[in-house]
Amino acid sequence: MKKQWVGAGLFLLLLFFASLLIPPFALDPWGLFRPQKIVLIFFALSAVQFFGAGLTKVLGHRVGALMSGFIGGLLSSTATTVSIAKDSHEVERSQTLRIAALQSSILAMLLETVAFLAAAGGLAALKVVHIHLAILIAVTVALLVGLWRRKPQRRHALPPEGKILDVASTLKLTGFIVLIMAASKAVQIWAGSQGLMLLTFVVSLFEVHGSLISSAQLYASSGIDSAQYEKLVEISLLASYCAKGVLIAAISNSAFRTRALLSLLPAFLFLVFHSFGFIEL
Repeated sequence: MKKQWVGAGLFLLLLFFASLLIPPFALDPWGLFRPQKIVLIFFALSAVQFFGAGLTKVLGHRVGALMSGFIGGLLSSTATTVSIAKDSHEVERSQTLRIAALQSSILAMLLETVAFLAAAGGLAALKVVHIHLAILIAVTVALLVGLWRRKPQRRHALPPEGKILDVASTLKLTGFIVLIMAASKAVQIWAGSQGLMLLTFVVSLFEVHGSLISSAQLYASSGIDSAQYEKLVEISLLASYCAKGVLIAAISNSAFRTRALLSLLPAFLFLVFHSFGFIEL
């Protein structure tokens, strides 16, 4: 078993260095398929599996699930969502823990958002939306606390020996994400340079941090005012939640699907209501 862990760890290192060495060029003239991006997605999905199995083994199922979700969220909350949704078909494990892992990955995404906005646009950019982010973080933490206190409905089964990394399954998930990202990019190309809000939503479906950084830099350079910047940040986060909801609805187990979508609803409704002026901050 030790050799399998070493082999999986070396495989992850190989993927990581490969992602650094591959030039960020596209295989097609429209920029839909980029080898570096594909390898990074494959690396993120594999890392979620590796750290999830390792943390579960060392810390136990409950803490391991939260930590693996958080680490996965730092790498890619979208890839982590896909991984958790696919794993929900393994019904012998607790769906409550999976939802907790999902919320843990979202918490990591939100904390990264705080760091990226501050780095890209300075404290002024962060100050415009700090209440929005504080509410979203508070909602996520409250959900995590509630899920943590609930007793799992099922006993947890340890992952089968020898399946630290399921390469074939990870390749399929990578292909699925790449195709959706390509469709998103195609819509962006079709929309052209018109409609900043539409473009922000489309890009943020699977590239939320890149979109948020661009918006913060645009605000810092006085390209947009604070009201426009606030709206762009809300749209980016709303798109990210929408993408997670669609992925869960498309590939997860029915028992997990309903509860997971309900766990996304409070943050989603807050963003929608504030965007349309029903909530004033």
